[in-house]
Order: sequence, then C-alpha cells, then structure tokens
Amino acid sequence: MNFRVLGAGLFLCAFLPAFSPVESKQGGEFFLLVHFRKYSHHNPFQKGVPFQKRVPAIRLDEKTALALLKPGDIPLFAEMHPDESAGRKAYFEKVDPETGLGILTLPNDMSRSKKRIPFSHLEPHRNSKTCSSFFPTLEWASLENSRALLPLSRISRKEGTEPVRKFLISHGFICGFTDGSWNGGADLLRRFYFNRGMSPSPFPHPGFTADTSLTPAEENYYFPKGSVGVVVSEVLPGVGPMHNLFPGDAILSVNGIPVSSKDKQALYDLILRRHGVPVNSGENVHLSLYRDGRRRELSYHLRPYDEDSFLIPERTGKSAPRYLISGGLLFTELTQSYLKEFGEKYKSSAERKLVYLAESFSRKLHPEKKRIVLLSRTFPDEKNRAYQEFQDLILESVNDKIVDSIDGLKEILATSKDDFYVFRFAGNKIVVFTKEEAKDLDSRIKSLYSLDTLDNVN
Repeated sequence: MNFRVLGAGLFLCAFLPAFSPVESKQGGEFFLLVHFRKYSHHNPFQKGVPFQKRVPAIRLDEKTALALLKPGDIPLFAEMHPDESAGRKAYFEKVDPETGLGILTLPNDMSRSKKRIPFSHLEPHRNSKTCSSFFPTLEWASLENSRALLPLSRISRKEGTEPVRKFLISHGFICGFTDGSWNGGADLLRRFYFNRGMSPSPFPHPGFTADTSLTPAEENYYFPKGSVGVVVSEVLPGVGPMHNLFPGDAILSVNGIPVSSKDKQALYDLILRRHGVPVNSGENVHLSLYRDGRRRELSYHLRPYDEDSFLIPERTGKSAPRYLISGGLLFTELTQSYLKEFGEKYKSSAERKLVYLAESFSRKLHPEKKRIVLLSRTFPDEKNRAYQEFQDLILESVNDKIVDSIDGLKEILATSKDDFYVFRFAGNKIVVFTKEEAKDLDSRIKSLYSLDTLDNVN
C-alpha cells in the first residue's frame, strides 16, 4: 500500500536586517522568522512537517508586536533574532485565521539585543493626508484566502505577480496593511490590538449572503408593494441565525433603519456599522423581514466568520486534522483541504462523490450528520487483507448507529456492548471485526508505524 506522504520540510535561513534611526522614520516594520507545521490531511497521524517563513511585523508597545500572517496560517512561535546565538522566541497571544493578524508577546530581554526595534505609530484616520492615497475607495470585501468581511480598498496588481503582505507606511506612520490585492486601514489593526482579550475575532460577519440580481418579477414576489430591500440567498451555519433566517427572506430594515438600496454594500453598512463606526463581534442586530406575505422580526448577535458548524469546512480550524484508527482503518473528516491534497486537478482525480458533496453541501446543515467521516486508508496487516483496497469511503454507521463526526465514532466504539464492530460505508461496503481482532490489529499497527496515539480526539 502506497501512502500519500508530504515531502520533507525545507528549512529556510532568514536573517533580520539591522535597524537604524532611518528605519524608525519609515514606521518600524521588521521581519520575524515564524515557525509552522504542515499537516497531511490524508495522513493526519503524522506529526507534521516543520517549516519557517519571514513575516512582517510592527512593535506597538514594550511587550507586544503585531504580525501579518497569511489567512489560514496557524503559527507555533516566532524568532526575533535568528542570526543571534540566543534566537529569542516570541509567542503568539492571539491569531485571527481569517484576517491573518497575529499578536505576539515579545521576550523579556529585548533590550539586550544588538538590534533595536522601534515602536510603530498607527495613523488614527484613514482619510488623513498622510494615508488617503492608499484608500481611494472603500467597499465591504474579503482579503485573499479569507471570508471575513472588512472595509477594504481594491488595488491593481500586475498579472502573474505574487501578492505580498506588508504594512502600509507613510511619513513614519502605519496607515494599514495590504495583501497585494486589497488595502486595509490602521483602524483594523487598532481594533484587533485593543480587542485582543476577546476570545473570537472582533470582525463580525452578517451571517448570510445576499442576492442582488433579481428580475422585476422576483422583486414583486419577494417584496411588498413599494418596498426595497435585499433577499437572503444563504445562511451560514454557526455564523448566522440558523432556523430563524432562511433563503428567500426579504430584508426590509436593519435596527429600524429602512434598506433603501438593492445594493448589498448598503445592507452591509447598516449591519456592520453604527453611526459610521464599524461594530465588533457580539453586537445585536435587529432585522425586519418579509416572508410568505407576512412581516417578521428577528434579532441575533453578530459573530465572526467560522466554519466549525459547516458540514464540509474549507479548513480544519486551529489544530491538526482530526483522525481515529480502529482495526487498522484510518478515519478522518472530509474537508476541502483533504480534497485539495489530490493536487491542482483534484476535481477530476479525487473521488467524484466527495467532490460533488464538497461543492454542493459544504455549508449545509444535515439532519443526521454534523461532519462526513471518511475511511481514508487501511494500514496493511494480514488480518485486514480483505479491506486493504478500501479508501475514500464515507462511513455511514457502526453497529447500526449513525456516525456524525470523529467524536461520535469514538463514542460509539467506546460504548458498544457488542462483541464485534460492523462498519457500514456508502456503496454497500461492509467491514467486520471482533473487538479482540480490532484491539490486536491496533496494537500491532501502533508499534509497527511508531504511532504516538490511535486518535487525536480529546
């Protein structure tokens, strides 16, 4: 059996430039060497390949720096001065996976370093003469590889060039940051910094998407005569008010203010701003709706974008992909990241049913499933020889109990009073082990493959 294994990590040697008073005038941007682990979604039992990359940062006070990661990156720690023998470490206090913003706690012995990192000053006004050139127009949009909605300014990028994340600096002030496609203001950096004690991200999402391309006939159907508004096209599970807001609902007003435009940008302004000031996660929103010929009222709290409640999330969250091994069968949860490990042409090379599910039901709540659990691979052993060709199969039940997640699978296996396990998969495929067979198989496989554990379910 050939397992899909990530290649060995490439260790990069990156050195920080020397800092001088000239660099202080330029805003004080410096570079960290940030350490990460790359996990395989096909082989999640592996510890992960370590790698490092240079990341821009600014120092905001004696103990704190703000770094620009790529959305989705989950760092381990950072080195302040990797070229010095001490290699002083800075640890991440908070990271927002959707924006890539990260707050670090700096080492206590910063003053002993040969390299001086000056404090940076955030420009308080985006439209000041100092910073206005970076923000010609603003719209609610998402950074590259992100789903968070932020007030951003689109910038042109030459075709074929790679986007570069960096801070926007003018006359010694930090005006904001860019990902090479969008510019975000220093107000976003300030909100993240001053709300670092909040457990979630301070940047809320409306919780739904809207349809603004309606025909006149559709407008007459969805809205009462003489009304203007926006129609809900999708409600995001875990983010929006599921079971209270539905596709097809026409939003007529927000917090008592009528929706006076069909443009969803105007709707986002009403939801995500109060008196011209962006709101943080946790704020209450009141919507007036029109559904099935009746007016309805709905209130809910704004949350940041998150995929924990998605049937098939894009990413796995803040830790390694979850897995469980039983009888030498490697189970994991289906994510978009799992499919993308088949390569750039994963839509044609991966199992077609899995691709179809990912494209059609990624954000849906299923009446029976919370997550789709897959048999990714079978660890070869003479006792499971009949099942060694089984792969990328959807696990439906164990001992006639429906499996809705890796957590659910572990609970079923732990609480079963039967003397055997019957794993039923989509496509009428069945795997059967006695409990003793499964236990012996797992013991041998754990030793043979030097596995630390048979699952990473807490």
